[in-house]
Amino acid sequence: MNNTNTKDDSLSSPVDEVKLIKIINRHGASISLSTYGATLVSVVMPDKNGLLSDIVLGFARLEDYFDDRNYLGATIGRFANRIANGKFMLDGKTFHLHTNDGLHTNHSGAFGFSNKVFNYHTEDNKVVFALYSYEGEGGFPGDMHCSVTYELTDDNEVLISYQARSNQKTIVSFTNHAYFNLSGKHTGIFDHCLSIPSEEMLEMDKDYLPTGKIIPTLTNTFNGQQLADVIGQNKGLNNYYLLKKKASAELVLAAELLHPTSGRRLQVFTDSPGVLLYTGDFLNTTALGHHGRPYAAFNGVCLECQHYPDAPNQEIAPEVALKKGDVYQQKIIYQFDTI
Repeated sequence: MNNTNTKDDSLSSPVDEVKLIKIINRHGASISLSTYGATLVSVVMPDKNGLLSDIVLGFARLEDYFDDRNYLGATIGRFANRIANGKFMLDGKTFHLHTNDGLHTNHSGAFGFSNKVFNYHTEDNKVVFALYSYEGEGGFPGDMHCSVTYELTDDNEVLISYQARSNQKTIVSFTNHAYFNLSGKHTGIFDHCLSIPSEEMLEMDKDYLPTGKIIPTLTNTFNGQQLADVIGQNKGLNNYYLLKKKASAELVLAAELLHPTSGRRLQVFTDSPGVLLYTGDFLNTTALGHHGRPYAAFNGVCLECQHYPDAPNQEIAPEVALKKGDVYQQKIIYQFDTI
């Protein structure tokens, strides 16, 4: 796109190899991306009156991402969400992973992609991040080449595509861990309205691990009600919703988030089998965010398009093993507009 500007800036940090890349479309909307964690640092979109505001949570200083335990905007890999007891079996062999959530592994532990510095190059309105993950990092098998591509269109869409290839059989599940707050003020998300076109979800235990049962959404059904009406009853949600798909590569609507006051709307599309709704009830930072304040519980909501949590250990889960030489592909689209 001729009217799309891509520029490089260094984040204010002594770590010179970490870069911040900003893409601006012809309407003035923009995204900012960091090579640290292939992170979505900022998404600036207009409200119904044309006022531009940042609508994802992020830090102003790179150093604050080093100590972040909330995965703000990060690329999650090699495997998103939890793996029970930090282990899984593949072709008869048991692999033991780094554990960082009690007995369990969450978002690949300390060796996850959120802590890696990616290489990158730009292509017009795209940024392509690349990473080589060595066999044994975090306990995962296989040397893996992976890429994460972000694109900002003039239709105010953020397109994310993932690719990975391994020299031996392994498991893969990526996602983006953006916290959305469409108000642009980064206070509470209680006045946001949410729709998730799903009638089934995974039953979870107290550790947010699947029990092996698929259950109806029932009281966890979202058809446009305010988050306050549901969070008030549940004290925070960490639910995985199954999406209806005719084919594994089909892009479907995963969620719609609306902030009535500003008029901003986010529609999330994906080819993932489901979406993890996390209402940020454990969100807590000491570092300052975009508006000069630290973040607290319920300041942002995550809509993580990914494979089933603990999929390698779940008989009900779709296949997550990537064979040697095969190419893993996954897509997420964040489509912004106003109503």
